[in-house]
Amino acid sequence: MSDVTPDQVIAQVDEWRGHEVRFEVLGGAITNHNYLVTVDGPAGRPGVGKFVLRIPGDDADALIDRECDQRNHAAAAAAGVTPPVLHLIQPGYCTIVPFITGETMHPETIAGHPEHLRLVVDAVRTFHDGAVFDNEFRVFDMIRDYTRMASEVDAPRPYQTEWMLWVGQRIEQAMQRDEPASVACHNNLLSENFICTSERRMWVIDWEYGGMNDPYFDLGDFCVEHPLSADEERFVLSAYCGGMDEHRFARMMLHKLVVDLWWSIWAMVQCKVSRREFEFYRYGTDRIARFAKNAAHPDFESWLAKV
Repeated sequence: MSDVTPDQVIAQVDEWRGHEVRFEVLGGAITNHNYLVTVDGPAGRPGVGKFVLRIPGDDADALIDRECDQRNHAAAAAAGVTPPVLHLIQPGYCTIVPFITGETMHPETIAGHPEHLRLVVDAVRTFHDGAVFDNEFRVFDMIRDYTRMASEVDAPRPYQTEWMLWVGQRIEQAMQRDEPASVACHNNLLSENFICTSERRMWVIDWEYGGMNDPYFDLGDFCVEHPLSADEERFVLSAYCGGMDEHRFARMMLHKLVVDLWWSIWAMVQCKVSRREFEFYRYGTDRIARFAKNAAHPDFESWLAKV
């Protein structure tokens, strides 16, 4: 666990001094430590209210550039899809943002809920169109980086790994055709990174994997993380593109496999380097199983041909 404590961070916020400050653990994160901070005092006074404190985890995310994370967060905030960072506390790149009053999404509150699904697509299009990041997110290079790191730390290597990497190479080669322009992507669109307010506004949080990337990676990432029906996956693509495009649909569907390949290798690395109590091996093997299922889809070869 990180050596930085919430009390140490809170003590560095000048405008909270003299106020009663309480904090409690917020769930949902795998490697970071999130806390709800409540600062009591007269309404309207600076620093009074509810906030979220994030303390990044230990070396489990060694490939994350925290300075880049902060710049991307600022760009996304300027686009209007995420709350701004109010305080950046060092050491450790700890951040404090306003608490959003709303419903944190879950896979089951997005799948089967057309209104939430449309709000998600609208939010994704907003930051794709309205933000610009100064770094690139090259997922196939990251897969190679994680594979090399897995070897260096002697991480578990499930027997399916070589086959998955071969499939990934086929996908990478196919995707070199007709590549779309890169846009500002989130690259980790778990349901817990969406918060829906009572005003039907969908906020997006947690930008540490952000970078300029293929927009259909974000869409494929979102689809694979949620139990969407085939019709809902087509709705996501149609709503994003303004109509059905089989060519781009194939790209989105292939990126579902790319996501699970990437995170499965990441998980094996965490088995060796993370001190967090989490079943990383099970997390990785679940993704391997889903990768195999999607690779066996009867349309897989046609996706490769169409992309």
